[in-house]
Amino acid sequence: MTLISRLVFFTEKKTQNKSSCSIKTNEISIVIPVKDNQKGINKYLDSLFQVLSADELPKEIIIVDNNSRNEITLSKKYISSGKVKLIQCKNLGPAAARNHGASIASGEWLLFNDSDCVPSRKILSGFLKADNGSVAYAGNIKSLGKDKLSKYYESQEILIPLKTYNESGDFVPQYLITANTLIWKEAFDEAGGFNESISIAGGEDVDLGLRLSQIGKLSYAFDSIAYHDFNDGIVGFYKRFKRYGYGNRLIEELWKTNMKPEKFYPNEKSFFNNVVATLQFYFLLFGYKKADKDLRRNSVNHK
Repeated sequence: MTLISRLVFFTEKKTQNKSSCSIKTNEISIVIPVKDNQKGINKYLDSLFQVLSADELPKEIIIVDNNSRNEITLSKKYISSGKVKLIQCKNLGPAAARNHGASIASGEWLLFNDSDCVPSRKILSGFLKADNGSVAYAGNIKSLGKDKLSKYYESQEILIPLKTYNESGDFVPQYLITANTLIWKEAFDEAGGFNESISIAGGEDVDLGLRLSQIGKLSYAFDSIAYHDFNDGIVGFYKRFKRYGYGNRLIEELWKTNMKPEKFYPNEKSFFNNVVATLQFYFLLFGYKKADKDLRRNSVNHK
């Protein structure tokens, strides 16, 4: 899950635009990487099995435990359902964990969610409604909490990709954010999956989305809603945007574009939002500069 602050432009397509197969619920494999969030996994599964009937469930739900201090466990009722699989990934980072989950997925479609998301009744049907032959779809994210900071995340659309225009003049996502995104497995495999050299939760999904956009069309699926739990307060806010700023610099290095954060105004103006937006900018900039320093040091060390 990543926020970027600048658009990336391509001079040419890698291949001709591909069209995907149609989306079917029973061909969707949900992949969720998790590290030290047993509560989040419990909440996700409880909600999914509560809001969806047996006929509406996906083909499978793959939980990938990525080096949790205490191993993730599953309730017997979910194991006995035959729908939920729990696997381990020892390679560090959500990119590696998602790739590992995707490698055993048997569905034609991969739905990536975060362990701190709670699925809505429309988590799958929203993608069916958006089906138009795209190779990937950016779902919608709303905040689970109603506090001011949670609502700020939602009003800023932190976990919704930036909008751009396609050749037909329609709004389309330029990249993807894996808090809630559906990807055609054939295109995922052609793109090579997530770049595991990005070992943090910042930039790895944007990079994959940019590569997928060179294979086929990306679209929004705003009717597919997942609720994100932003319950980690101001400390979590700092860590999140420092990480996103770091990811910005990594994307800049990979795609040779300018991704340095710039000051901005909140979408919904208030004293609180103005203060938080200022903090967000400086946290992003701090992470960006930290990555820049690390990249320069690594460059010197490799000479």
